[in-house]
Amino acid sequence: MSSPLALRAEALQLRFGSTQILRQVDLEVRPGDLYGLLGRNGAGKTTTLRALLGFLPSFGGRCEVFGVPSRKLHQLPLPIGVALDPPGLDDTLTVRQNLEIARIRGGIRGGRDVDEVLDLVGLVHRQHNRGGKLSHGQGRRAAVARALLGDPRLLVMDEPLSGLDPEGVEDLLDLFRRLAAEQGVTVVLSSHHLREVQEVCTRVGVLEDGRTVLEGETTELLARAGEGLELRCAQVEQALAILVAWPPVRDAAPLGAGRISARLDPGADLVPLLAKLAAAGVGLEEFHRKRASLVDLFRRAVHQGEEA
Repeated sequence: MSSPLALRAEALQLRFGSTQILRQVDLEVRPGDLYGLLGRNGAGKTTTLRALLGFLPSFGGRCEVFGVPSRKLHQLPLPIGVALDPPGLDDTLTVRQNLEIARIRGGIRGGRDVDEVLDLVGLVHRQHNRGGKLSHGQGRRAAVARALLGDPRLLVMDEPLSGLDPEGVEDLLDLFRRLAAEQGVTVVLSSHHLREVQEVCTRVGVLEDGRTVLEGETTELLARAGEGLELRCAQVEQALAILVAWPPVRDAAPLGAGRISARLDPGADLVPLLAKLAAAGVGLEEFHRKRASLVDLFRRAVHQGEEA
């Protein structure tokens, strides 16, 4: 029998009063995944994570953690580490005191102690600072440190990279990668750092307006997207019409500010297309071939979600 998914959301829906927050969220996180949950502000990432963790009293659909319904997580035998936003630190206590109390309240014995998690997230030099004196990025590090206490087999983190400088982003992503690859920890994080996430996440899911609009293995999604073309021009609608009618173009979508992104068949010759666009007088300003990135997939999925 195959092992259960680490996290599963199936037809997840949620309404707050008259406002529909989640409409159709379907996600699958496998044990050992480093999973990136992506989406614009208000897309439903935080609400989805809270529903999966059983923090919301009422929702429609199915939510499970290692096969256990989210509403019954007290029955789950595996430890979970959680870092949500805001971090929820006691501003009157030091970072070390916050972590020590979290360890006591959580009944955590064995695994990583306070000293180890402080070192892992780079907060040893701030351990005696009170929570209210931390920067936003330091608060995120402290929340991650708290989630790492003990030996969690699943880490669920909402925007753990928020407020970090580039070096801090790289440090935490490298930590998450090592936890997943070397220790088999399942790591789920929401993030706006798409380019960085592309380098480490084995799977991604994209939400738009409370719906899942894209999910899959990162490498497979990028390979399926193939080569791309990006251009900028004055006459977007006219250029789009030319692109859509040109056989080697799989699809094309506006990105705003006069920019267009398109997918191409492998090895497509762009010279005839460039000549056609120039002859049509679309006011071409930029035109270049590019490999598909997670940013491209995100833009395309969000655009398709807007049209759904």
